[in-house]
Amino acid sequence: MMTTGVEQDRRPDTVQKLRLSDLTMNHQLVWLMLLKQLYRAFTIMRGDPYHHA
Repeated sequence: MMTTGVEQDRRPDTVQKLRLSDLTMNHQLVWLMLLKQLYRAFTIMRGDPYHHA
């Protein structure tokens, strides 16, 4: 039994993999991170002041 990720024998054969972090995250957290980054990208493209740098 592995404590992180999916066991090797249960993984499908893939050519490419996407890795967001060394951490193991549940899918709800990954969706939240993705949506936040998309929101940030669209607000920047629209010219809205997203962050205060």
